[in-house]
Amino acid sequence: MNRLMTKEWLDDDAGDQRVAPEELEFSLGEVWDVNRYLGGNPALFNHLDRLLLRVGRKEDITVLDVATGLADIPLALADRCRKKGFTVSIVGVDMHPDIVKLAERRTAEETAVQVCQADGTALPYADKSFDIAFSNLALHHMDDEAAVKLLKEMDRVSRIGWVITDLERHTVAYAAAKLLARYVWQSPVTKHDGPLSVQRSFTAGEAKALITRAGVEASVRRHFPFRLALVGES
Repeated sequence: MNRLMTKEWLDDDAGDQRVAPEELEFSLGEVWDVNRYLGGNPALFNHLDRLLLRVGRKEDITVLDVATGLADIPLALADRCRKKGFTVSIVGVDMHPDIVKLAERRTAEETAVQVCQADGTALPYADKSFDIAFSNLALHHMDDEAAVKLLKEMDRVSRIGWVITDLERHTVAYAAAKLLARYVWQSPVTKHDGPLSVQRSFTAGEAKALITRAGVEASVRRHFPFRLALVGES
C-alpha cells in the first residue's frame, strides 16, 4: 500500500473543511480512546518511563509534547509521574489555534502542564531546553520534508532523549480502521480521518529513511498493534 497524501479534515484549520471546535474536541476524544484501548499509549509510555529514569534526578524534569492535541497525554503523564515520585513540568504545543484553546481549557487545573501554540517543525525553544521531548500521532500528518524537520527539532531541544510514536502503514491496520469507522466511531471527522491516517502513515523502512535524512541518532521500534516508535537518546 503506497503512502497517500490526501489532506485530513483535522489539518484544515482555514479551508472549506474547517472543523468546528466542538467537533474537534469530540473527534480528538475518540482518538484518545484508540490510544488508551488499542495500544497507542503503552508504546509511548514504555519509552517515556525509560527516558525518565535516564534523567538522573526525580525533580524539576522538563518535558515537551509536540502536537499535543487536547493534552490528554501530558495530563496522563503528569499523573503517572506523581505516582512514581517524579516532579515534572510539561509543555504541550500545537499549531492549530482552536486545538490550543481546547487544550488550555482542559489543562486549566493541572499546574504541571502548560499549553502553547507552536509549530513542531520550527520550535521556539533553545537547544537542550527540555530533558525529554515526545510526539504522538503527528508524524503521519506531515510530508517527508516536514517530518525530517520535526526529527531535527526534537533532537535539538531535548537533552536526554526523545520519542515519536505513530501508526504503521499496513493493510491490516487500514482494514481495522475501516471497521472502526463503520461500527464504532461517531464523529464524521474521525470516520474520515481515521482510515486516512493509516494510509498517510509511514512504514518502518520509511521511518528509518527519515532518520537518515535528518542526520540524527535514533532507532525505530515496532509495537503491537501496528505502531512505530522513533527513539533518540543522547
